[in-house]
This record gives sequence, structure tokens and C-alpha cells, in this order.
Amino acid sequence: MLPEARPEAFLLVSLSGRGLAQAAARAGRIAVGMDGFADRDTCDLAPLWQRLPLDANGDLAPLGLVDAAARLSPAERCLGLVYGSGFEAQPELLSRLACGRQLLGNPAEVLAESADPMRFASLARRLGLPFPEVQSAPPADPAGWLAKRAGGCGGIHVREAVGSAARPGVYFQRRVDGTPCSLLFLADGRDIRAIGFNRLLPAPPQAPGRWAYAGAVALDDAPGGVGPAVQAAARALTGALGLRGLNGIDFVVNDSDWSLLELNPRPTATLELWDAHPMPALFDLHVQSCLGRLPVTLPKPEASRAVAVAYAGATLRVPAGFPWPDWSADLPRMDTLLEPGDPVCTVHATAADAGAAERQALEFRQRILDRLSRHAQVEADRARLRSGRVSSTLSAITGTEAP
Repeated sequence: MLPEARPEAFLLVSLSGRGLAQAAARAGRIAVGMDGFADRDTCDLAPLWQRLPLDANGDLAPLGLVDAAARLSPAERCLGLVYGSGFEAQPELLSRLACGRQLLGNPAEVLAESADPMRFASLARRLGLPFPEVQSAPPADPAGWLAKRAGGCGGIHVREAVGSAARPGVYFQRRVDGTPCSLLFLADGRDIRAIGFNRLLPAPPQAPGRWAYAGAVALDDAPGGVGPAVQAAARALTGALGLRGLNGIDFVVNDSDWSLLELNPRPTATLELWDAHPMPALFDLHVQSCLGRLPVTLPKPEASRAVAVAYAGATLRVPAGFPWPDWSADLPRMDTLLEPGDPVCTVHATAADAGAAERQALEFRQRILDRLSRHAQVEADRARLRSGRVSSTLSAITGTEAP
């Protein structure tokens, strides 16, 4: 398609873009996009979608990305750039991508400050927010410390500090025990509107790390009665950084105490937990709040929702014709080879309360893995049968005994 024939559309760019594409579709907006997977259902949500290469750290590879965006969404046809994860370690790439386009989100400078652990720790102290100790050198006693990659996302980069050496881009943060949670909120540069609190699910054994993102369940409020304090923190960060649009805060709750872990100054993975009736389209609310307009009030959800990420426990190839259920998303293409620890898909559950939604999501996650395992076994049996038939036929032709 020639550039002048491209539709006027929003440009979505993220490490995994299905959530953004789904939000744009629910809002009735035309969007084209790029991400690192180009899953089947993501491509079905947009007239044009392109898969981007990833670098050794699993981030968006910068080489060719800006040129690819120019072909997919020329600046003069772009209604606005909306980005998700993948730019934390390379905010300068976001600046290049936004050149000539309206950036509907926080600028690269905000992304850089929130992704720099020392600068963000200094900001948190200045605002009086509870934040764990961080340092660039390995602690003398690494017990109770974590090693993290600055600008990393998805939790895959997090490791115990024991045995971790100082490396470029790696920092150390004192571990905070408790219940990991998050807050999704809208900001207009000065004030916020809370969308909702979430509890993050623990990573399953198949995940590539103990702290890998494994899903979340929407909550009525934050545990331990810390909701007002967390919202006040979001408001303070918004005032200090001029946050706009959809943002997320990760935090840990221990009884009635809490500690801020990080700010995600972009739409987060928990967007899909809240972007459903009776909530107005969150894509439109993101755009409006980027332009300085916050909703006065937001409705309460009619049901509880949860999502869980299924990870491959062994090497498997996605079989042809695999019957993906309606409650699954981020669907890999037929014949995709998945290695242990690779994400298989995301499952969704809706129930009367958060506990029931979480249980259903975990059941769906296991059901998907069991189905894939059975299909893989059937395919292996068929392959052996075909091999045996070929061997028998060759033996009959040559007059030799099959091995």
C-alpha cells in the first residue's frame, strides 16, 4: 500500500500491543501498530500491523523501527502516537518516533526519569513517598536485595542479588515483602482519576523468573486500607512530572504499610481488566486526559475480572487448527515454536468477586497448557505413525526388513 493510501489512524507501538489495539477497537478508533509478536488476534484488531524484532534484552530493537513507522503510519496520516512498554530503556527512541507526530502520552524526558532508579528514588524521597533503598553497587550483604535492569519491564529481568555482580545497566534494590499490587490511573498533568487497584498474580513454575508478570486481578480497593495513600502518591508524582494519560504505579502492601516500587508512565497491562462495560472506552479517556481533560467521575465495574499469562513449560510447536477458546488472547500463529518460559497466551476470567475471578483464570491457564500438551502428543504420535508407514513401504519396495 502506498503511503498516501494509508488510512488516517492512530499509531500504536509497544512490546506487546494487543491491549492497546483492543482498547482502540472498543473505542471505535482506527489504529495501526507495531509490536514484538504480531499475534493473530492483535492483527485482527487493526487494518495494518507489523511485527518488530527484539534485541538481546527482549526490548524493541531500534534498528529500522523509525523507518518502519514511517511506512506504516506516515506523520501526515497519523492521528497520534500511543505507546506501551518497550521504551523504558531507550527513551531517545520514543523521541525519534514522536518526531512529526502528536505524542499522546508522556514525553521521553518523563520516561527517562521514571526509568532511572537513582533519579526516581531521589524524586520519591523528595515527595516523602515510601520507597526501598537502591544502589548501583552490589550490597556488602546481598541477602534481602534484588538485582534489576534499569529500564526493564515485565519483571523478567529481576533476580535475587545473591551471586549478581555489578554490570552496566544493573542496579540493586532492597526487597520488600508483601502483596504486590498496582494502581491504574488517568492524569492530566496536575490531577488524577483512579481507574482501579489490582493484585498481581505470582509467577507460575513455567515462567522465566520468579518476578515475571503473570497476570492480575481487579480489586474493589487496595489491601490494608492503603488506597488513599497510594492515590495521593499518584497525585504527587503527577504534579512533579506532569504525567498525562493512562499511567500505572506498582507497590507492595504489608499489613497496613505500603511501599512504592515503580511508576509506569504509560498504559499498562492491567488496562484490559478495566476496559469493559460500564467503563467508558479507556482509549478515548487516555487521549482526552493527554489533552488536559479528566472525567469527573467513573462508574464502578459490574463484575470482577482477572487475567493470567500461560507460559510454556517445555518446547512445543503451536499445532495447526488448535481450538483457542474465546477467553484466550495474545494468540501465537500456527506452527510457532515456543521454548520453555515463552509466553503462550493470556486468559481472561469474569466472576462475581475477585477471588472467584482469580481461581477461574488460573483454571483456564492450566486448561490451555493441558490442551496444548495433548495436541502436541497427538501430533507426535501421528508423526511416528507416518514414519512407520514410510519405513514399511520402503522395506516392501527394497525387499529389506524395516529397522
